[in-house]
Amino acid sequence: MKQETEKNELVPVYEDHSLEALFDLVTSGEEPRYLSYIPGLFTTASLPFKNVKKTVFTRKGSQGLTLTLTSPINVPFGRYGRLLLTVLTTHAVLSKEKNVPVMIEYNSLSELLKEMQLPRQRGKDIKEQLDCFTNATFAFTHKETSLKNGYLFKDLYEEGNYPKKDVEVTTKTTGSIRFTTGVQFQEVDDKISEKRYGNFKIVISAEFAAFCQKHAVPIDYGVYKSISSAVGKDIYAWLVFRNNGLKEPVFIPRDKLVEQFMPVGENKDPNTVNVNYAFIVNQLNEIKKKYYPELKIEFDSQGSGITLFKSPTPVIKNDTRYALITSTI
Repeated sequence: MKQETEKNELVPVYEDHSLEALFDLVTSGEEPRYLSYIPGLFTTASLPFKNVKKTVFTRKGSQGLTLTLTSPINVPFGRYGRLLLTVLTTHAVLSKEKNVPVMIEYNSLSELLKEMQLPRQRGKDIKEQLDCFTNATFAFTHKETSLKNGYLFKDLYEEGNYPKKDVEVTTKTTGSIRFTTGVQFQEVDDKISEKRYGNFKIVISAEFAAFCQKHAVPIDYGVYKSISSAVGKDIYAWLVFRNNGLKEPVFIPRDKLVEQFMPVGENKDPNTVNVNYAFIVNQLNEIKKKYYPELKIEFDSQGSGITLFKSPTPVIKNDTRYALITSTI
């Protein structure tokens, strides 16, 4: 990515201290760590795991959330769709101007791949996902039900006839947000070798930028990229997000885990639920072992679910161990 005439470089999160921290990492032989962001909404419901070859995709998440993706070509998907989403979100979060469109530019597809720390062989995959995000939108519906004193709603009833006991109140919230408002690039065809792509201009919509600036979760980009499974990426981002607000241990039933991360259709073999839950548990164990050893989690011996405990936060916004994946600050 470039801004004005400057070229791509990693820039520390906070200039005063992170350069020194990064130098210490290099001299000690420890791998540098990189910070990116993901919209908080997408830690609860996310992109499809594979190419569903559809222009509309709906996923139900936890806590009454439903996410609907719409794209004129094909909805974004898979591990590379998720990585590109973190890049777009990170640029939106770090924009100096708020609540306005954010334009990012790349001289070539290779520049974007370099920022994403991917090999050139992944160019086709990232270009495909960029096409999917072009003119795409996501809509969300959230339903939250609670008991409240009937007196609070007296204005909805004739004078004095409001309920004298608690009433069930369901709050419904909806929204629709475009990822981008414009994407431009040049396709170069010399009729001999493969087509080349350059001079990218990506305009992140003002509403998506504002959404990310208010509701983004910082994640370890290196960890997120290293997790090969799309399901594993979703689980890792969710763990980081959930741990941030966790005060007391919380039990999460197996059916809720399956519903959120690997939902099963009504007409599928019931045994699929068992298979999917086993896969989720495997991903949780792998994340704890390889990427988040501080995670405090307990698996029910009867297979009925998991209990999450407050754990050390793996990523915080001003962590000087991290450099940003983008140079736009």
